[in-house]
Amino acid sequence: MKNNLGIGILLGAIAPMIAYLVSTYTTLFEKTISEKPMLIYAIAVFINLLVIRFLFKGEKGALAKGVLVATFIATILYILTHKLSI
Repeated sequence: MKNNLGIGILLGAIAPMIAYLVSTYTTLFEKTISEKPMLIYAIAVFINLLVIRFLFKGEKGALAKGVLVATFIATILYILTHKLSI
């Protein structure tokens, strides 16, 4: 895989997008973890952190930085859309 920041951002957006789709368009979310709505997004961030670790270890720094940027953007969007107090 090419060591490119843009590709890293796209790669990093996959897990948060899946978390959003699962929480919005399926009933799986309400049935299993309805009392902890942030859990599925926390799992997505954890997956991205694992990806970042392995990319840095594999000397793919630009890809890892792109995944990190996508993770930060997804986290900020979550905070803004759910009106969490920091």
